[in-house]
Amino acid sequence: MDPVITGSICIGMSLLFAVAAAHKLRAPAAFRSAMDQYRLLPPRVSGGAAAFFVAAELTAALLVLIPAARAAGLAIMAGLLLVYTTGIGINLYRGRRDIDCGCNGPASRQPLSGWLVLRNLALLGLVLLAAQPAAGRPWSWLDGVVVAFTVLIAGGLYLALNQLLAQAPRMVRLRSGA
Repeated sequence: MDPVITGSICIGMSLLFAVAAAHKLRAPAAFRSAMDQYRLLPPRVSGGAAAFFVAAELTAALLVLIPAARAAGLAIMAGLLLVYTTGIGINLYRGRRDIDCGCNGPASRQPLSGWLVLRNLALLGLVLLAAQPAAGRPWSWLDGVVVAFTVLIAGGLYLALNQLLAQAPRMVRLRSGA
């Protein structure tokens, strides 16, 4: 794998997981409430589970930036994405689409949807791609510029897609006149 691709994915995913953890840390009660709505864990353990998820996200965000620890960071990210995607999938199967995914913090409620499953699977694919062995070519200053612009553009696209996903239920209501 070319180091520019690996670097872009690792930096982008690090930012994504750090921001996700920051949302949860900013409003821990809202995150715990969103977790409780999934009805996958007994309420008595949800506080500990919420703390675990935040710690795991922050740990993964840091480890993926350290070349010697990158594999561990990517493994944690893959595990978290699998857990989150499974939780969303189980609730979609149960017909529970109106609960908040807990993805964006309390400022932006986002109901569960199949698109969230696809988004998470795409992110998991990127994590698995970054886990491939890197090519042994030297890093140049131009590689750094390419990585910076790639992360900025991909981050902007990710934010735009998330806003579209969050606004989709409102658009459906507007179109139907409800």
